[in-house]
This record gives sequence, structure tokens and C-alpha cells, in this order.
Amino acid sequence: MATNFSRGSEWRKWDLHIHTPNSICQEYGNTQEGWDKFINALENLSIEVKVIGITDYYFIDGYKKVMDYKLKHNKLKNIDKIFPILEFRIDTFGSGSENNLQKINLHVLFDINENDIATEIRQVEEEFIKQIPITKLERHKTKCLSIENLTQEGNNNLQNGFSSLVPPTDRVFELLNSPRWKDKCFLFLGYKEWSNLEKNQQLKPLKDDLYSKVGAFLGNNFTTNKNNQEWLNSFGNKKLLHSLDIHNFTDLDSYEFDENGNRKPIERYHCNTWIKADPTFEGLKQILYEPEERVRIQENNPAFDFEKSPFTEIQISERVDVFENEQDNVTFEKCVLPLNSNLVSIIGGRGTGKSILIDYISTGLGQSNRSISYTKSDRITIKRQPSLNDEPIPFVISNKPNIPFMYISQSEIKGIVEKPQEFTENIRKTIGVIDNYIVSTEYKAKANRYTNEYSEITKILDTNSQQKKDEIDKEIKKYNDFITNITSKENKLKLKNYQKHLNDLSERKIFYEKLQNQKRSIREFEKEVNSNIEQLNKALLEVDSNISIPCVNNSTTINYITQTALPKIKELIDNAEKEIQKTKDAFKGYTGDLTTLLSDVALYQNKVTESQKQKTLLEENEKKFETIKQNYFKELGTEIESGIKAYKQEIEDKWNNFKNGSGGYSEEQKRLLSDILGEDNLNVSVEISFNAEKMYQLLLEKLDRRSWSKEKLENTLNVSNLDKYIDFIKQASDPNAFSDAVIPIRDCVLDAFFTKYIEFITHNIVVTSQNKNITKLSRGQQGTIYLRLKLAANLFSKTIIYDQPEDDLDNEFIMSDLVSIFRKIKKYRQVIIVSHNANLVVNADSEQIIIARNEEGILKYTSGSLEDPEINEQICKILEGGKTAFLKREKKYGFK
Repeated sequence: MATNFSRGSEWRKWDLHIHTPNSICQEYGNTQEGWDKFINALENLSIEVKVIGITDYYFIDGYKKVMDYKLKHNKLKNIDKIFPILEFRIDTFGSGSENNLQKINLHVLFDINENDIATEIRQVEEEFIKQIPITKLERHKTKCLSIENLTQEGNNNLQNGFSSLVPPTDRVFELLNSPRWKDKCFLFLGYKEWSNLEKNQQLKPLKDDLYSKVGAFLGNNFTTNKNNQEWLNSFGNKKLLHSLDIHNFTDLDSYEFDENGNRKPIERYHCNTWIKADPTFEGLKQILYEPEERVRIQENNPAFDFEKSPFTEIQISERVDVFENEQDNVTFEKCVLPLNSNLVSIIGGRGTGKSILIDYISTGLGQSNRSISYTKSDRITIKRQPSLNDEPIPFVISNKPNIPFMYISQSEIKGIVEKPQEFTENIRKTIGVIDNYIVSTEYKAKANRYTNEYSEITKILDTNSQQKKDEIDKEIKKYNDFITNITSKENKLKLKNYQKHLNDLSERKIFYEKLQNQKRSIREFEKEVNSNIEQLNKALLEVDSNISIPCVNNSTTINYITQTALPKIKELIDNAEKEIQKTKDAFKGYTGDLTTLLSDVALYQNKVTESQKQKTLLEENEKKFETIKQNYFKELGTEIESGIKAYKQEIEDKWNNFKNGSGGYSEEQKRLLSDILGEDNLNVSVEISFNAEKMYQLLLEKLDRRSWSKEKLENTLNVSNLDKYIDFIKQASDPNAFSDAVIPIRDCVLDAFFTKYIEFITHNIVVTSQNKNITKLSRGQQGTIYLRLKLAANLFSKTIIYDQPEDDLDNEFIMSDLVSIFRKIKKYRQVIIVSHNANLVVNADSEQIIIARNEEGILKYTSGSLEDPEINEQICKILEGGKTAFLKREKKYGFK
């Protein structure tokens, strides 16, 4: 099975109102020169124009001649399809002023099989045109429509006959409704004349009747088209197509070339009708079933209205085995499979490879989570456009390229919703909260610092600090009493001065030595510097004999040290020695060794000083302990509380931002986002879960279980929920982290409560629908909500590839919502689905259908559009309810 337009429905310009030189009313000139010029103009239309309607009044001769150029002379290759259109004047109705009656024009487009064009044209002539009298007058009932009869009745003037005679409308519609022509014609009305058909509502019923008989309208005013369409919509869903109603080369100026043979810019010709369909009669009929989706009246290609990054082609350059190490393997056939940028539906019977194709590609692109071993072939390439204005870039699947897209494999959503934790995590990431709740690096560093400081202090305060201070005071008293006992009151001052003189003597001798050393240093410096200066002067002498650097002379400094400073210090040394000697002389009568005595006094005095320092350190650490207790760990407790609440708020803020859309969204995009999220009051909130069991287990892992049990910990700590935990760490309750009862296990408590708390505190995302937790809903309903969120998260960006949505989702949602959602989001992103649901494929108006077949282990793929008869037939064969789906789609707008 082969299709002519394998990429499916695409936007093309359709100009369905071009008269020929054969038309009764025309200004080209019905000559060979006029025809050649006309054909040349058609060949040089804008490349966007792919379908034209060759329009003539009553007759098909102009179309016949155009097709001769195309089929016999190999012309008009730029046009994919040319339709014959007969334009009739309706005799029943007219509009305009009383003196200027305008006849309403009915345009009849025929479905012509170009493979048997001669027969088809003859049938239109014999079985349609010649079955219509030139008027409804009795005398004309045997005179059928022909150029000869119109000419004869116009007194040998065709133009007069055409202007004065109007074929009977009822006969035209009788033929159009006959089995022979009912499905072979498409009808248009001239909008301007029809819109004027109203005289104080007197003709409204007739106007409504005319509206019901046609498929669309034709108008030539692009400027007013939008307003006219809005007015036309009050009657129903018929589209107003734009075309210039061309009768001359003034409007068809695409034939013009300059003296160098270059085509001049087209200035006057324009047609702004875009139809997204195959360039076929069945393609045209799609504007009846999907008028809003299939027609755009605008200057630029609607394909570029919204930016996308679609996959454009799958190329299999040679046959490729699908699975690794598989005995009964299947093989991809060599093919080039183009991909539409909108909605692509892949269908096929069981085992035909419809899911294999996208899962193979998605696995190669790193997006599949299925444990299937596929071959890694460099013969399969996928092309993707970074932007619709960019050329497609090829990616070899075996290279595992990194391409952003969203892949939902078969039954993946069902699997996710069956695992609540995974379901929650996916929802969290979907709404934009990338990370789980974590402790910040800054907090960790601070907690570690505070804990270390606490640990160091507790080492110092390892016993009762007051008892330790009392012991120090006893030591100080003991040493002071000893010093008092060995020194009388009258000698206390002398001993004190004696020690001072000893200290002075030591210091002055040290200073005297420093002066001596400084004098030596100055001399050495002077010697070294002057030696360097002499070397420099020798070098300068060679440059200029008049230049000489003076040498350094520090004799003044050295003399001062020698003659003044040193003698003065020596004098002070001598004085100190004299005072020492006087003290020794004063204690000549002392029986003990004075030197030992003085040494013992100094030793015990140092012990007193050291004891006083220990006492001071204890007092300082007591103060620091209070600071750590009162400030540091309360601060950590406050940060834990705020961090827990902040993460909860972050998730809820992300949800609000998510459901309200980006600030850059248009109103249309925001409406689409709202539609996708649904009208069932979908909401995301956060419950903070506190696992006391886990918390106590964490403590018991560090404690001696012979001394501690869970019950004892519960009685000691009294922490059973989040509020009590927060009060405990913020010291707002008793007991708390620094209660006396906690002292034996405080190290473990501080470690667990301040650094490992995320092991027993979690944030659970709660998704509700109509105020009901979705965990209470069916799996299908949960899957539906999850898909809504996933689609909303990637609404205007990545391609979505979804394998069999019907396996995951509630059937009511598919019927009532998913069809509508796919119809809307495909404007903004490429959607590729594998499905056996006919309603989803047909009523979502898939732009492209890919049909998978398995022929003796060879997987083959054919593609085309819904309107392609062969594709249409396969849909009805493959998909249960396929024919019914098509009928529903047609009946949606009242067509049968």
C-alpha cells in the first residue's frame, strides 16, 4: 500500500476561484497567446499555492484545456491538484438595489479522477451540464445548457444569453442530490451576494436554506474576512475562503518577467486560504468535519504560527534486526518515514511493530525504561528540527544522541501510579521542584561547627563544674598558706622586691646583649652596603667619572650605642646586682637556702596563677556552654523549622505558578493550560510527615540497648509528633535538648535531631481532585490526573511520544477530554501516539496515520492522512469502532 502524501495533512494554499480564458466573462483573451500566458502565470504562482480551482460559468471547457497542458504537455508541475468548478447563477434569489439586481453565485466543485479524465469530463458534460435547462421557462424545458443554446437565445450573442438567462436552481440541486453526484461535488456560495440576500428578514428562511446546502463560502476581501467570518458563524460552522475571483492578468500578475528573464515580484495576486489537508477532494471535505482546525485565512503559513522542535523523519537505510540475540527476530524494513509536526498516530494489529518502532527509537535516545535489549544500529537515523525555520538535523540512533522529548512507554503511567512514592516524586518534578528536600550546605557546616564546639566544651566540663571550681579554690589556698608560712610579714616586701630585682637583672642583661648584637649588625650592614657601593662606583666610573655614590657611615649610631646606651644599661645592671646583694645580706641570718626558698615561692606562686587560669577557663566555658545552649542550638532549631516550612511553601508556590502558567503565556495558552488541568479543582498541597518510630530507631542504633529501650527513650524525650519535635529542638518545652534528663544521651540526640532529621521528616505531596485525595481514585483516574500534569508541564515545548494512552487512562477521560486536549496541544508541540482507540485517532483529527504491518517477520510502515481513502480503509479494518468514529466525526457538524 502506497500513499501520495505520506507526511499526512499539511498546510497548503488553495486558490479555488480562478477563471480561464475560456470563461464566458474574462479579460485574458481567449487566444493561443492568452492561454500560453495564462498557463505561464499559473506555473509561476507562489510555491505555497498547491491547489487551484479552475472556474468557468456553466461549462468545463476551460478545465479540460488546463488539464491538456498539464497531462499532455507536462505543464503545471508546481500544482498538486486542479479541480474543475462550475459557477451557476441562482435564479430564485437576488440581492442589491432595485435597479441593480445581483444574482447569487453557486460554485460546484467536482471530484475528478485524473487517471480517467476523459471519461470523467464527459460524464460531467453529459450527466450534469446537459441535464440542466437554460431556464425554467416552459419553452426552454428541452433546451439544455450549452454554449450554442445560450448564444442562440442571446440573439447570437453568448454574453447576452449568459446575462439574461439563468438555469433553474431546483434542477441544479436535484442533480447535486442525486446518487450520481451527491458524493462527487462540493458546493460554495459567493459570500457577498449571499450576505446581501436579506430584506428586513423577509428572505432569512431562504437564506438559511441556501446556507445548509453548501460546504463553504468564497470571498475576495481579505481585509474584512475576519469580521465576515464572525458574522457567518452565527449561521453555523461554514468557512469563508479567500480568493480574488480572478478574470484577468491584472489580478494574475505572476506571469510577468523583466528584460533579463527574471520573474518580477508578484504584487497584485494573492490568495490567503490555507487548508491543512491532502490536496485531494477528500482533503477538501475535511473543512466540513474540522472547520476550525483545517482552515486558516492569513498571509503566512499557519505551520509557523507556533514554534516547535519536531522530529521530521525516521530513515532506515538497510534492513535492521530489532532485538539482540533473538532467535525468532523481527526486522525493520528499509524505508524513509516522514513525520508530521502535529499529531501522528501509529496503528496496527497485534504484533505488527507499532510500539516497537517508537520504543526502539526512544531507547536509542535514552528515554525508555523498559528492559528490552534492542540492537544498536548505525543504519537508523532520526531527523529533528531545532526550530521550524531550521533545517532538520540527522541523529544516528546508535550514537545515543541527547535530544529533549517526553516519552511515556506502554503502561508506564499505570506502573507509576501503583507506586505512591514514585508517583509523588514524579509529580514533584513535573511541577518544577527538581530536588528532594535536602539540608543546605550552609546549615550542615553550621551544625557541624556548633556540635564540635559543644563537644570541645563538654570535654572541659566533663564533671560538675562547680565542684571543680571548689577544688581549685582549695588548691589556691593551700599554696598561698605555704608561701605565707615560709615568709614572715616583715620579709614579704623584701622577698617580693628581691624577686623583682632578679627579674630586672635578667631583663636588663638580655637588653644589654640585644644592644651589643644590634651594634654588630649595624657594622656588618655598613660593611656589606659599602662593599656593594664600591662595586657600583666601579661600574659608574666607566659610564661617567663624575658620578660616585657616597658610602654609608653609621658611626654616629654606633658611637651612641657604645658611649651612651650600653653604659647606661650597664649601670642599671650594676644597680640591680647591688640590690640583690643587699637582700642577700639582709637574710644572712636565715638558716635555710635562700635561693631554694625563693625558687619554691616562685614555683608555688605559678601554681596559684595556673589554678586561677583554670578557674577562669571553666567560668568562660560555662558562659560559652550557656551561649551554645541558649543561642546556637535554638538557632539551628529555628532553621530546621523554617527549612521544613520553606520547602513545603516552595512546592505549593511552584504548583500555583504551574497551574497559572508562565508570565510569557498568551491568554490562549493560559486557557489551554486550564483546559488540560481540567475543571475538577485539581490541587497540589504538601503534608509534612513525622516518623517517630524511625526517629527512635535512629537513636537506638547509637545507644547501648541494655540501658536504653524505645519505651525509655519515649518517656525521657516525650517527642511523638512534629510539633513536639520542633518544641524540643527550640527548647520551648521540658524536656528539651538541654534538659538534665537528656545529659546521658545528649550527644546521640544532638546528632540525630540536628543533623539527621530528614531521615524521619518527609514532605508528602498530596494531589486532590474535587477535594478528594487521588489515592482514593481508580488507577485510571490517577493516571488521567498524572497525564494532565505531564502535558501541562511540557505544554509548549518538547515532542511527546505516548505508547497506547488507553492502557493507562480512564476511558471517560479519553472520550471527554483527551481527544480535545490532543487537538489543542498539537498546535504547540508535536504529539506521536501509538493507539488502538479509534476515537482518539480519528476524533483528535490526527494529521498523520502510520500503519504498521508485520509481513513474515519484516516490520513495514506506511503513512498518510485521515482523508486518504486507503488509510481510511485501514483504520476501519484495524481499529475497533473505526467506522463509527468516522461517522461521529462527520455527524459532529451535521453531515451524513
